[in-house]
This record gives sequence, structure tokens and C-alpha cells, in this order.
Amino acid sequence: MAGSSISDGFSKLIPGFSSYQSEQKRRDDDVGVRKYLASRLQECKRDLQLIVAPLVDAANFDAIKRGEKLRVAIETMQSRLRSAVEGYSSWFESARVDEAKLKQVVVLDNDLVAVVDRLQHEIGKISKESPNFDESEAVVIELKERFSRRSDLLSK
Repeated sequence: MAGSSISDGFSKLIPGFSSYQSEQKRRDDDVGVRKYLASRLQECKRDLQLIVAPLVDAANFDAIKRGEKLRVAIETMQSRLRSAVEGYSSWFESARVDEAKLKQVVVLDNDLVAVVDRLQHEIGKISKESPNFDESEAVVIELKERFSRRSDLLSK
């Protein structure tokens, strides 16, 4: 068995093991995507902190409040990503995974990454002199909606 893994041997000996492996791979991929998105949101919060810190020194309370509201919204989204149930299929589900649904989930995952990219870009555009959080707040709302759509798709 040079070059093959133990799991390759199991997939030949145990009926259903290869489908279990592919389902587990999909779960692992799902967890990986959500961890990646949560870490990217952590970067967004760090970038936001660099913008808000001078606002504290300048006593710009309205901007501080808006910045904190945005930080909390990002943190809430991080929590949702981290705590979501592993997607694609349940451990004991007898029905096979719907390939069309998987394709939709992959598209939504790509969309989520693009939305987080936009959020980081919008946060980078916030001026310390005249901070406007509107666009960043709108992107976080879009991120929540898209993640909810993804969660709804996986729960069907």
C-alpha cells in the first residue's frame, strides 16, 4: 500500500466509508470557510480600531458611537460564523447531498468572501478627519443577509 492512506483501505473494505469521507470533507471545508471569514472580520475590526482610536483623543463622541456600533455588528457576525452548525449534511442524514444545493453554497461562500473584501475596503476609506460609517454599515448588513441566506439553504 505504498503511497495510499489508511482511509483509502477503509473505503475499499467498509461500504459507505467513501461517502462518509466526502461528507466529512464538505463539513471540514465549511468550517474552514467560516474560520477564514471570521479571521478576515477580525482584520476589519483591527482596521476599524486604528480609525476610531484618534476619534477618542479628539472626543468625537458621535463618530465613536458609530464606530462602536459597527464594531459590535462585525463582532456579532464573527460569532454567527463561528457558532454556525457545520453545513452540507447532518451526521445521520440518510439522503445524499444535493449537488445543486452544494453549488449554490459554494457561490454563496464566494459571495461572502467578496463582501468581507468590500467591508475591509470600505473601512479603509473611512476618514479620521470626517468619519462616515454609512457604507461600512451597509456592507455588514449585506453580509448578515447573505449569511442568513446561506444558513437557510443549508437548513432545507
